[in-house]
Amino acid sequence: MNSDYDFRIMRVLRRRLNLTLHGLAERSGLTYPTVESVETNKTLPSLKTLDALAGALQISTRDLIGLAERRLVQRRKAEVEQRSYLKSDKGLENCRVARYDKGKLIRVTAEKGDYVHVMGLHEDVHEFCYVLSGWVELRIEDETYRLGQDDTILFDGLLDHSYTQIETGEYVTVHIPKDIRILERLLEGRAEGAPDA
Repeated sequence: MNSDYDFRIMRVLRRRLNLTLHGLAERSGLTYPTVESVETNKTLPSLKTLDALAGALQISTRDLIGLAERRLVQRRKAEVEQRSYLKSDKGLENCRVARYDKGKLIRVTAEKGDYVHVMGLHEDVHEFCYVLSGWVELRIEDETYRLGQDDTILFDGLLDHSYTQIETGEYVTVHIPKDIRILERLLEGRAEGAPDA
């Protein structure tokens, strides 16, 4: 069935309540084939059916429809950036970027002494950094933080910052938009220019 709705979320909700398909059918007053057809996206349910299912799942019908509208899984390939956004950007060749609208996941592989300063990739985001291996020195404005394997840090991504690799290694940075509505649109599959999963 081709639809803008994905009712496989019912399986997650049902399992949280320790319900089988038969149990959900019984609790909702619907037949097993009806419940199974909705949960596996074989049919588009009526509002009456959705209301019965939502009640049995202990959520509102509106919330069930909202969850079914969201694309729960999106997949992107991280790629090397092809161009620099600012003249001051350095080390972009060390970065592989997966874009999710204004959110980004960036894997950096760097040799000792490599310098990464790519403010052109930043928008109004929170930035997380997780060091996978090696040592990196992170400068944020006038402060310096030395980070080793499994160290993490969170900061405002708009602050001028740069990474200098002290020991060959890898780290991941995650850019999370400050405007939560951007994430909601992304989960709903309405992100501008986002390729299909």
